[in-house]
Amino acid sequence: MIMNAGAQSLQARGRKGGITYLACAAFLLICLSIYRLENFAPAHTGSAYITLHLTLTLAMLAAWRWGGASQGQLILFTGIAARLLLIPAPMLSSNDAERYIWDGAVALAGFDPYSVPPENPAVAGLRAIWATPPEHAAYPTLYPPAALMLFALSALAGPVWGIWLWKWIVSAAGILLLLLARALLRGRGLERHLALVALSPLLVLEIGIGEHLDAFVALTIVAALLAFDRGRMAWVGALLGLGICIKLLPAAMLFALALAAGWRGALRMGMAAAGSVAAIYAAALAIGWRPIGSLPVFFEKWRNGSPLFTLFEAYLPLQTMLVVIGLLGLLAAGAIILLARRRPIVATQVALAAPLVLSPVAFPWYLCALVPLSALAPSATLLIWLSASPLIYEVRDRFVSEGVWMPALWPLMVIGAGWIIGLAIDALRMRYGGRYNPRRRTALSTEK
Repeated sequence: MIMNAGAQSLQARGRKGGITYLACAAFLLICLSIYRLENFAPAHTGSAYITLHLTLTLAMLAAWRWGGASQGQLILFTGIAARLLLIPAPMLSSNDAERYIWDGAVALAGFDPYSVPPENPAVAGLRAIWATPPEHAAYPTLYPPAALMLFALSALAGPVWGIWLWKWIVSAAGILLLLLARALLRGRGLERHLALVALSPLLVLEIGIGEHLDAFVALTIVAALLAFDRGRMAWVGALLGLGICIKLLPAAMLFALALAAGWRGALRMGMAAAGSVAAIYAAALAIGWRPIGSLPVFFEKWRNGSPLFTLFEAYLPLQTMLVVIGLLGLLAAGAIILLARRRPIVATQVALAAPLVLSPVAFPWYLCALVPLSALAPSATLLIWLSASPLIYEVRDRFVSEGVWMPALWPLMVIGAGWIIGLAIDALRMRYGGRYNPRRRTALSTEK
């Protein structure tokens, strides 16, 4: 009887291992198919991208379901291999990387990127050398100073090799993120969730063929969480301060972790973050840049990916809409305060998600920062959102073929419905057990 039970256990592990190998192999093959995407569907790259993302999501979920901690090495290797495979891949999801390198070139030429848009006659000579997206022509940069310094570093390689240097830098950040995420999960006994980071289509594609700056945001967030687990609150603050100087989103995480750390830890964290931000902005001002006040340009220009804001904007007067958004922000802050000490990771998820939910813009790559947090405390709401967010790429079909930017409403409806379904599933699990079983609750908490 015992021998039969042991044999059955070995067979079950063998089946799970086989499924994991197949899932990882399928993941890499799908990544390789990206190189044929423009030839196969030149006028439908948006739809093709969505299809690729969904099939990669199925492979990720299979590896997560049947892989577990015992297949950690295989999953880690697959994640690194996928990131390396996509370094030479064409940029299909956006042309933001061209804008990054342009901003870096403007800075290297001695201009203030925050004051000089691409259409300014003063940089006409640069336009003849460096590519920049035409739809960005009227707008100066809005990226914080640390991001501009990364762009300038890549632009040092010149107009031909600058974009390649950026690809390597972003991919290196993605691989380092993965290695740190594994250490973070292992330290919490959660290595079984590694596939949610290593094989996340959002991280792999938005870094591999989107080349987005958000790789560095996610990297600073994972590094800060590692420092938080080790009780190094000053390091948490310094890392999040650096993240704020790359993109502003980590400021929300600083709020949640400061509450979770207690007043002494919060003080050390806050002082280190303030020092980090002050030093970087002081350096930018000393160079002659004027980064303060550049962000409103973004909110004036873009609308996409935000079901809630789109709904409010359609049916509410401006003043009423701003009041409602403010009240929802206060509600989110209250939830963070209540959760911070008891369930810091969930509080951090709420802190990072709230600005994206309430923003007029929530492009898929903005969600990269949420991917590591989804592995630390998996929830249906986050997984559905991360999986559905690339549906907004449907707009690229007409944009690429006809030059028309006209986002459809159906992706927002699907994403909004996904939020509702995910919240209902998570509520039921909290009520009846499942992933939120009290006996496993300690594995999902960072309380020291």
